[in-house]
Amino acid sequence: MALTIVRNDIVKMKVDAIVNSTNAYLHPGGYGVDAAIHAAAGPGLQEELNQIGSCGPESLVITGSHNIKTCSHIIHVVGPQYIDGKHGEAEALWNCYDRILNLAYKTSCRSLAIPSISSGAYAFPKEEAYKIATSCIRHFLFSLDENEDMMIYLVLFDRQSVEYGNKIDGAVKEYISPAYPEKKKKSLGLKFRLRQTNNSTPPQAAGSIFAGSTLREDHDTMQAMSAEEDYTAQDLSFAEMCEWWCEEKNISKKVFYVSANINKSMFWNMKHHPDQIPRKTNALACAIGLRLDYDQTQDLLMRAGMTLSQYYALDRLVESYIRKGNYDIFEINEKLFEQDLPLLGAC
Repeated sequence: MALTIVRNDIVKMKVDAIVNSTNAYLHPGGYGVDAAIHAAAGPGLQEELNQIGSCGPESLVITGSHNIKTCSHIIHVVGPQYIDGKHGEAEALWNCYDRILNLAYKTSCRSLAIPSISSGAYAFPKEEAYKIATSCIRHFLFSLDENEDMMIYLVLFDRQSVEYGNKIDGAVKEYISPAYPEKKKKSLGLKFRLRQTNNSTPPQAAGSIFAGSTLREDHDTMQAMSAEEDYTAQDLSFAEMCEWWCEEKNISKKVFYVSANINKSMFWNMKHHPDQIPRKTNALACAIGLRLDYDQTQDLLMRAGMTLSQYYALDRLVESYIRKGNYDIFEINEKLFEQDLPLLGAC
């Protein structure tokens, strides 16, 4: 149950099926995805399509992959033509993706590579086409049963297809400023002193660590931090802690998988091979899917021998989303994709 964005040649994707954005006559045109797929598949593909004849707007046909050995099927679709955005183009593109996903599912394709449909010759604005694609795919993944797995790749040619500009940049920069490391150091120092007090210092001796006014000011902080004992005291592995949080927050496994952009088999490996350290991108994905705050995320990562660090761009960006309470993993991955950073989950 995962979606990942890739910049790749779609005919090289090792999946059950790839999607070809074509025309009503089912003949390759131009130099886009359609031409690339026909060139890789060889003349046998066109011969099979000639027997089918044609394909109506927003309709689908499915064929064999012929000379393309990395997949078994090719789903051909005629996307909607963009006019001005006022003629139902968005709904038509959504329906197009929805039909693709359902056809792939019905034909037992559990991994699928899809290009950005209609964003080339059919003139659909790239960013809008991308948003519709990811929204529809997310809706489809949530509709699957908890025990089902499906990997969907959205194959793009450029970062501009997901460009969000200042809307995201401004929010990220707000949390990643030159003053931030110093604030972080002070925060960690306070937490260390509080834990020292809670664990080893009798109340009457606390003045040896805090001046009286400081102790009073930090009293509420100490009380709030006592809630951490519910999870920090758990002697659980990384995967077991994820399951503990699912129960604690009443999150179903299906919602967790989709919200973390991971699939069932990926989590199964984490759970049944605790001696194998998960990828950091997968560990962070789990924290996002569980909607953990900063301290809870650090606790979870610690169970896999990791931590969030200000020395890595990936960590800084993910931390900025956690601190502002934005757990939309697709938006996070969009920003990571723009900056050529590894994506969370789905790998």
